[in-house]
Amino acid sequence: MTINSKNPFFNKRREPRYPYSELVIFVYKKNLNEGKLENWSRSGLCMKTKRFFRKGEVITVSLPPSKYKNNNRKAKIVWKKADGCGLQFCD
Repeated sequence: MTINSKNPFFNKRREPRYPYSELVIFVYKKNLNEGKLENWSRSGLCMKTKRFFRKGEVITVSLPPSKYKNNNRKAKIVWKKADGCGLQFCD
């Protein structure tokens, strides 16, 4: 049996992920923190950080410059591991 990653039932994500390896600043409990962006999509991102979060918490991420005027985005923690977390944009 061959697994086909192009099969829509195989990939559960709604948006494609794009690799991006840069530092980002985020605000958590009124403190500035730093993380390393691993990948992103229109709906969220994956970030490496040692900062402890709980699933469901909301942080503000300052994304790299883009065509959007406001690069500060609120994002909810949807999963957390020892070295990183998954974020879903709230706005």
